[in-house]
Amino acid sequence: MMDELILKEEETIPKNDGRNLPWEILVVDDEEGVHQVTTLALKNFTFDNRGLKLFHAYSAAEALECLVKHPNIAIVLLDVVMESEHAGLALVKKIREDLNNINTRIVLRTGQPGQAPEREIIQNYDINDYKTKTELTANKLFTLMYATLRSYRDIITLEKNRKGLEKLIVASRGISSRGALAEFIGVTVEQLADLLNIDETTIFSCKVTGYILLEHCLEVYSPENPLGLSCINISDLADGKRDIILSAITEQKNVFEKDRFVMYCSNSSQIVLFFAQMNQTLSDLDIRLLNIFTENLIVTLENIQLNETIIESQKEMVYRLGEVVESRSKETGNHVKRMAHYSELLALLVGLDKTEAEMIKTASPMHDIGKIAIPDAILTKPGKLTPEEWDIVKTHPKRGFEILEQSSLVVMSISAIIALTHHEKWNGRGYPEGLKGTDIHIYGRITAIADVFDALGSERCYKEAWPLDKIIALFKSETGKHFDPLLTDLFLDNLDNFLEIRDKFAD
Repeated sequence: MMDELILKEEETIPKNDGRNLPWEILVVDDEEGVHQVTTLALKNFTFDNRGLKLFHAYSAAEALECLVKHPNIAIVLLDVVMESEHAGLALVKKIREDLNNINTRIVLRTGQPGQAPEREIIQNYDINDYKTKTELTANKLFTLMYATLRSYRDIITLEKNRKGLEKLIVASRGISSRGALAEFIGVTVEQLADLLNIDETTIFSCKVTGYILLEHCLEVYSPENPLGLSCINISDLADGKRDIILSAITEQKNVFEKDRFVMYCSNSSQIVLFFAQMNQTLSDLDIRLLNIFTENLIVTLENIQLNETIIESQKEMVYRLGEVVESRSKETGNHVKRMAHYSELLALLVGLDKTEAEMIKTASPMHDIGKIAIPDAILTKPGKLTPEEWDIVKTHPKRGFEILEQSSLVVMSISAIIALTHHEKWNGRGYPEGLKGTDIHIYGRITAIADVFDALGSERCYKEAWPLDKIIALFKSETGKHFDPLLTDLFLDNLDNFLEIRDKFAD
């Protein structure tokens, strides 16, 4: 069997994460000489292989404007006395309270320490150091910058860890609710981009069965083409992409390089890989988050496999029960298959999402389950039914609902709705409740069209199959009477698609 590898590619816009940018420093003083001396003293200063970028403000108002414009300023070297005696102290409160900036380190510098006593200032204002201007020689300034930037770096690292953890929780929550592989892949790609703040990247996602060799065909996955119908060979990938992907498969683990990674997720039947090429270097935090995220993805992948097994089991059970009912009434099992596909198609045409349409497809074969309570003498009678016999037949929707309504399975709940409502009519003259218009559940309205279309075109013990032109004429005449007008128009406008289903599952 040919091994499958599903790939998804996503292009976005670049973003610099700031790891190689200079540290931003704001010098606030009303004396030009202080700015010149500070600039000269810090001219060749570096910390963690990053230089400095100095901003200059000559008043508290200018400084506040600069801080709003540049929220990543690491240190403010702040004079106390400027346009007023306490302009610097007032600015400290605005930074901490109005801007809610608790990360920027603030160092007060004063030429008049008597006007702002150190002990009082340290106690009453959220600053990180207090120096007289005469203290700050070139060496002292160097030591101050090193210690303060180290503190700022550690605070930012902690903040990134906190935000990364929050993103990880949100991303994992978004992934864990996914029940289908295609949806799982799409959402994971989105969450990965958000988790790492990566904007310029190519992301592949792949499903693999068995072992992958260079000559094997890779089915290309995209949101528009979730089945992956186009095909390339793994050897056609660029060397870097091919090698790191094969390395992850061989080692069965995540593989990280300087600016790229492959996340490896697998369960008992499949492997899913996520490849990203970035324009920035992966940090230790990025790698830790990706490893934890991968563990969550593996659990989700296992849940998807379990969920798909359960759904397939439910489908099998529903089809088998539907076939039992149809065989009692001398109808073929293909009736329930056609019904299922007709219902799914009509649900999609009217705008229901794929998940809901799939559930209707699974549930619709149970529409006549209540017929198991109808005596064979009536159910298989070749001639016309008496009024009393017809009254008995009309009890089958309610009987079917009563059989199914107590189940906790979603598919059975939908089957119960369909069983109860598929013989209601748009004009209110149907049974068992005589519901009218949109009071009839959309599932029942959809199934009614699917059921009648197939029943009229099929031979039964009590009638011959109708020709197509006669069936079309009936639907046109019954729109707004028996059938929902919108659904009828959709059915007739897309009749060729319904005929394809009929021919595919012909008796």
